[in-house]
Amino acid sequence: MVTSASRAFDAKGTAEAGFRSFAVSFDSPDSTAYAVNRAASHRTELDLRDPAGMAQLERMDAIWRQLSATRRREWLARREIVLPPRAIGETEVALLPGGAVTLRGPDAILLCDPLESAIFTHAEVKLLRRALRKMGDVTTLVHTRDGVLLRRRVPKSLPPQTVTIVPNPARLPVRIAFNGPVLIQWGHRGAIARPLVPAPTLLALAASLAASPLIAQGPALLQGGPVFALETWQATDAADRCRLIAVALMEHISDLVADGIGDDLRHALMEACVEGHDSLAHRIGEALAVVPPCFVADPASMLGAPPPAWRNAIAWIHGIEHPRALLGLDNLVDPLAATRALRGTFDRAEVMAFGDNDALPGEPVSLHCDAALFLARMASSGGRLGIAVPTPASPIEIYTLAQDVALMTGGRVTAVAPCWGFCHRVGPDGEEAGNAGWFGMGAGLDEAEFVLDDIEFGA
Repeated sequence: MVTSASRAFDAKGTAEAGFRSFAVSFDSPDSTAYAVNRAASHRTELDLRDPAGMAQLERMDAIWRQLSATRRREWLARREIVLPPRAIGETEVALLPGGAVTLRGPDAILLCDPLESAIFTHAEVKLLRRALRKMGDVTTLVHTRDGVLLRRRVPKSLPPQTVTIVPNPARLPVRIAFNGPVLIQWGHRGAIARPLVPAPTLLALAASLAASPLIAQGPALLQGGPVFALETWQATDAADRCRLIAVALMEHISDLVADGIGDDLRHALMEACVEGHDSLAHRIGEALAVVPPCFVADPASMLGAPPPAWRNAIAWIHGIEHPRALLGLDNLVDPLAATRALRGTFDRAEVMAFGDNDALPGEPVSLHCDAALFLARMASSGGRLGIAVPTPASPIEIYTLAQDVALMTGGRVTAVAPCWGFCHRVGPDGEEAGNAGWFGMGAGLDEAEFVLDDIEFGA
């Protein structure tokens, strides 16, 4: 379900002015805070949003030094600690650890919904870019060597990592089913749009604390303390995200209880929120993997770039006129038998063969010609085949296609669609890794706190 935000921006002003007026409220009072281990019904709530909760903490502080270390740990273990988000003074665009974009302000925090998306063909992208260049209320974020920059409208030349925030998608020449603001991720001869919806409790707290704000009309100069270092948003590893969140949480707790609470209890409270796999910091670090990123560390890389082993195949796809997707097959016991099997699945496809390290000599050839069988014979057992196919109609179709090919050939398949930034690997034994979860095939924002840290997001 898409949660709409009907007046996300002031369409009459510039993009910068528009960011000051998005008016989406959190969908429940509880969504302004996150409670550690909410399901633990035996715990007593320690709600630091409420003066009563602060008073309870002050009473405990009066006797804290008289308690043994065991009693102190037991008291904190029996408490469900509720933290409010940090107050946001004005509406701004910011980057979360991992590279996701958030819109945050005094009344709401918005994130992309990974379960809802609309895709655009090459022809539709041309219409969109032409129309958006005339709209003064849209903002584009581009990743360059100077950082992530904010730009009005849509520049004619787009770097590999570019997104555009559109406040009113009803004005677009291509109709999509979202009423509120959307974020368009530009790919290679394609694009994908996702609705910006109110963040759930866990991610709202994260976005209020550890997102790096961007400044209009200049490089991504970041404000605040050490948590807002320039590389903050590039923390794509769960451990790095957890570390950054932990620093931000400790600073936030210190600010919340600075008056009237002794150092011993304050430090114990911080430790309870940042230490251990069940801690608030760890859960937030895991949950951020659910949110689709918009940027990665290297500005020359496209979102969803496959492993280096497939760089030649992707370079060929980028160089041809019609949009293509790649199915990269490896761990093949019999490349020749796999090629013959694939002929029954694809009417149109090109084949590239790879030896131990790189592509075999020669251009890609049609799957249905004799040269394809010759290339397959040259790829020894355990070799690799790259199959370039017309881009399927949707991410779910290329995901399903990759699963079918893996079962058919007995090999491992890396499916890449540069038009959307899709890259996901599946094996015949059910092993998976990649970013299909950001294309409607994984957990939604509301399920973020249940994401496990051992799920691998990134091929």
